[in-house]
Amino acid sequence: MSDLTALYERYRGLPTNELEDTLYDIEMSASLTLGMNTATERDHKEVLRRILRERGVDLNSLF
Repeated sequence: MSDLTALYERYRGLPTNELEDTLYDIEMSASLTLGMNTATERDHKEVLRRILRERGVDLNSLF
């Protein structure tokens, strides 16, 4: 199982508001470090965005 698939499975069962909070926290921590995202942060953001889009969340409204 790929890392992204494992992350997807891990996050899929969480409530939408918790996923939104997690994505927001990752985005804010990246902005505090001048946008220096690690590969791990990028993977988490990719999976979180995918799940939130699948759930119909407007990602632009989060930030």
